[in-house]
This record gives sequence, C-alpha cells and structure tokens, in this order.
Amino acid sequence: MEYEKESRKSTGVAFVLAVYAASRLFYLISGSLLAYVVPTSSFQRVTLDVPSGSMNIWSHWDGEHYVTLAMGGYLHPPDNVSPAFFPLYPLLLRSFAELFGGPISKEALSVWGPLISLLFLPFAFYFIYHIALEGWGERVARGTILILAFFPTTFFLNAAYTESLFLALSAGSMWAMRVRKDLLLACVLAGFAAATRNVGMFLVVPLMYEWMKDVERFRWRGVYLLLAPGGLFAYMVYLWVRFGDPLLFYSAQESWGRQATGPLDTASRAWGAAVEGAGRLLDPDLWAHPSLGNAANQLAGASNFFNLAFFVFAMVVLVAGSRYLPLSLTVYGLLLVAPATLFGTPGSPLMGTPRYVLVAFPVFIVLALLFRNRVLLGGWLVVSTLLSLVLCGLFVSWRFVA
Repeated sequence: MEYEKESRKSTGVAFVLAVYAASRLFYLISGSLLAYVVPTSSFQRVTLDVPSGSMNIWSHWDGEHYVTLAMGGYLHPPDNVSPAFFPLYPLLLRSFAELFGGPISKEALSVWGPLISLLFLPFAFYFIYHIALEGWGERVARGTILILAFFPTTFFLNAAYTESLFLALSAGSMWAMRVRKDLLLACVLAGFAAATRNVGMFLVVPLMYEWMKDVERFRWRGVYLLLAPGGLFAYMVYLWVRFGDPLLFYSAQESWGRQATGPLDTASRAWGAAVEGAGRLLDPDLWAHPSLGNAANQLAGASNFFNLAFFVFAMVVLVAGSRYLPLSLTVYGLLLVAPATLFGTPGSPLMGTPRYVLVAFPVFIVLALLFRNRVLLGGWLVVSTLLSLVLCGLFVSWRFVA
C-alpha cells in the first residue's frame, strides 16, 4: 500500500510538470507570435516591449504597476503606485532581482515578473492536483490540471500578475488542510496569500469550517486560524503607520472609478453593458490598429461581454458542482467570484472577472468531474485553447485587461 502511494505521488509530479511545461511553452511562444502579428496599442506602454515579443509582453497593464512598485515603493512621484496593489508579489520581484544581480530597472523587473509567476505555477498545479486526487481520484485530478492549464484566461499565469503566486499559496493552504491535515502550515500559507491579494482573507472561512468539522483532531490548534488573515493585517498596519489610513488599499481603488455597488444594480448594468458589447465581438475594429478610429470603444464593449460571460459561467459551475464538492470548497469558490458584483466601475460593472475566476480552483475540479468522458474533455480543451489564443492576442497587444 505504501509503495502504491509513492508510485501515485511520483506519477502525479511527472504529469503536473509535463502539463506545466507544455502549456507554458505553448503560451510563451504563442504570445510572442501574436505580439508580432497583432497591431499594438499605446494605452500605457510604461514597460516597453523591447525587443518586440520579449518577456516584457507579459508585463502589461497591472504588470506595469507591480514593476513600478518594485522599483520605488508606494505613492512615490512621478508614478504614484497605488496601495490597492498588495505588497508580497512586488517584494518578491525586487528580492529576486537583487539576489541574482543585475540592474534594477523597469526593463529588467518586467522580465523578472513573469519569471516569478512561472516559478510558482508548478507548485499551484501540484497542490490542486493532490486536492482533486484525494477527493475524486486520478482521472479527475488529471482533468483538473489540464482544464486549468488551458483555460481561456490561463495566459495570465505567465504574466507579471499575482495569479500564479496567489494560486500557489491559496491552493497550498487548502492542500495542507485537506490532504496533510496540518492546520499550522495551512494558516501560514493563508497569511501569505492575504499579503498577495485582499481576497486571501476569505481562506479563513474554509479553514475554519475544516477545523470545526475535525475539531477532535485539531482541538486547541484552532488558535492558528488567527494567522490566516495575518498578511492583510500586517499590510494594514504598514498603511496606518506610513499613511495614517489602514484601509487605504480599499479607498485607493476609487482612482479607477471603482465604487461600492449592490448586486442587483451591478447585475442590471452588467447585462446592459454585455448586450452592447456582444455586438462588437466580430467587428474588425477590435483588431485594427488602435490609432484607427473606434478601436478603444470596441475593446471596452467586448471586455464587458467577457466579464459577464465568465461571471455567469463560474457561478453556474460552482452552484451545479455543490453536489460534488465539500462545502468548504464550494463556499471558497463563491467567495472568490461573487465579490465582483460589489465593487465595479460605472463603465465596467464586473471588471476583472475573467481573471478572478482563474484563481477559483474549485471551478476546475467541478469541470473535471463533469468532463470525465475523454471525448467531452478533449472537446472542451480544444474550444478553451482556441478562445485563450484570442484573449491572449488581445492581452499582449495591450487591448485586453481583466
């Protein structure tokens, strides 16, 4: 029995690494080709793509903010990087750049950002694989990783974004709790996740549920749960000492037009924006050179359609999958997706949803359960991969932001 477990573990590692290598090479190569072919926008261009098609193409949009933050910290003129961006990822970015030498420049850091994302991603795949393996067996575990690796927005896992790091820490926390039964490790990883993104604090909910479900095993160790939101609290203390406002990470988002909204109001505005945007998906201006007329309007409309489509998709999958998933994973998935309805912008009510869905790994476990048939799984992967190339082309050409 022990030999069989070791064999399954080694096979799982080999599978995870193979999918990781194949998928990342696929998107790195595809991204470079698409950046060369698709006319490039000039919306921001702080981290220049020099040479064209280099790793810098993965440091667009929010990646620019993380690069600038790693350069000079928060609210330093002239860049004034917002405290809405949490500190762990840029700290790692700067630390790796200094550790391995070389100039600390925007060009260098915009390469280190994707490298750090690629470094943490196999750990995320490994943890998610074993969560699925423990609960549903090898076929579902393999399907989960394949579906995640070729999901329509999976190219963000290559980018100078927090997705890979957060996914590794959050999935690692749930792996430690559900598979290893190590509450201390689970809470420490959750604490680091909360220093990476504000939604990391939601890990407290599934961890507390798992502790209560098995309280005879953990007993007094429930005190470790105080560590789970520790990264967020530490950041709030820093903001309080430095700027006199512990909630600055929240209020700073107003500079992008984000505002607190109700779910019904968001649903109404999101539907209207998506209906309008759906008509622009096939408009040639979507791929035209940005200097030509209407491209910006076409892009904004298409993004609103994608936002609603990904939100509805994720919610339907999680609700449908509640019969298969343990309550802790269902609730955690919903907590990662649902808040998009509470804090949007007037022009983009569900802004960022396609990217938020990417870290809600219970979604991919449910999809693997639904696509246990190999023909269905293969069909899904083909459609998903083709859509991912479309969105990847929009991202590397400075069009698509989520």
